[in-house]
Amino acid sequence: MNSKRLVGYWLLSACVLIMAMVILGGITRLTHSGLSMVDWKPIRGIIPPIDHEQWVIEFDNYKQFPEFQKINKGMTLSDFKMIFFWEYLHRLIGRFIGLYFIFPFLYFYKKKFLPNGIIKNLLVMFLLGGFQGFMGWYMVKSGLVDNPFVSHYRLAAHLIIAFILIAYIFWTYLVYFAKKDDNPKLLNRSKLQIVHSLPYLVLLQIIWGAFTAGLKAGLSWNTFPLMNGQLIPTGLFGLSPWWLSMFEHHMTIQFIHRLLGVVIFIIILIIWFRYRSIEISKLQHLATASLVIIVTIQFLLGLFTLLTHVNISLAVIHQAGAGLLLLSSIYTVFRFKSN
Repeated sequence: MNSKRLVGYWLLSACVLIMAMVILGGITRLTHSGLSMVDWKPIRGIIPPIDHEQWVIEFDNYKQFPEFQKINKGMTLSDFKMIFFWEYLHRLIGRFIGLYFIFPFLYFYKKKFLPNGIIKNLLVMFLLGGFQGFMGWYMVKSGLVDNPFVSHYRLAAHLIIAFILIAYIFWTYLVYFAKKDDNPKLLNRSKLQIVHSLPYLVLLQIIWGAFTAGLKAGLSWNTFPLMNGQLIPTGLFGLSPWWLSMFEHHMTIQFIHRLLGVVIFIIILIIWFRYRSIEISKLQHLATASLVIIVTIQFLLGLFTLLTHVNISLAVIHQAGAGLLLLSSIYTVFRFKSN
């Protein structure tokens, strides 16, 4: 395997690892496991409790915090081990990803395998990864106070940084290592604007998805397309000032999440219908076709997650689908922008 391909595979596998961590984070949240580890030990925390005495000490630490005192008062040591497992695994993979970045980078740098200009991109990845780790602990800390629930703002920040990191790595891979299009269709700027807006719309949708998840707003109004028996339900923007409802009012947040999902779905269908009728390259056709398939699946996953009152398996797959939709939108931008 040549050096260029090896570095490219490293970046793609890093995307897969971070996506796996995002999925695991979703499981951790949905199984109410995120507050089971009440401290942050970057080195010592690698080794979990091993014998019964160590487990008792860890459980006693958990008992000092509001989640146990207000919600899980009857929890047994066996129950605690289960929620501890998910949070521990989530943090362990985070540590592994850090090492997975650092050691191959040092090896590739020493062997001069890295393409010219990519160092600055890799440094941005390191910074985003470090910030993501800090944000994870900052989010957990918000739930270790009187109210045993993490801040939905910090949850959204934690999730969106992860997706931005995945997107940035993937874009770097495309720029430096993706197959070049030998016969791309040149489109004017006005036709490209709708394509270029997609990644930003998907990121916006992910933020409101995190708000919906963090406030458990998906557990109510579990019908579609009607919400509370209406297309535009009475009671939207119920907080004062009205704009605060977009960030803290359960009904309004879920309505925005629904609306953005429909808007993104329609925009992608428009892109697909518009470009399938003109002569574009095979790689550009592949990009738009992948986009419409993934958004259709993602829309249906969101719908069934809502109708099933947030079934855990569907919710986890729906979160993973958001990442795939983001990457597909970025790939489409690349195939048309690279012209």
